[in-house]
Amino acid sequence: MTLLQDGLIALLASFGAVTLLWLLATALIERREDLPVVLMVPLRGQAEEMEYIVRTLELRRSRTGLHTPIVLVDAGLEAEARRRAGLLTGTHPGVVLMNAAEVSKYWE
Repeated sequence: MTLLQDGLIALLASFGAVTLLWLLATALIERREDLPVVLMVPLRGQAEEMEYIVRTLELRRSRTGLHTPIVLVDAGLEAEARRRAGLLTGTHPGVVLMNAAEVSKYWE
């Protein structure tokens, strides 16, 4: 019985040590500073997946600690989809809507 208890304690200790090493390595390797990155999402047609994409990118942005803008590029959105994109830019900070001409000016 003591052998089983000693084995279980050793197993739990090794899991704890590996977890601590993993957390330390992630803290040292992950960069928390702002990088010059822009997340651009070209949208056309109805763009049914637009809200899902924005929410997913916001989640990843918050997990990494980066504060990069999310640019929704109007590459032929229909009127209803453009209206929804406008609503997303109003309710989600850091999300902007641009057309192709504005994007080219943005990079100049």
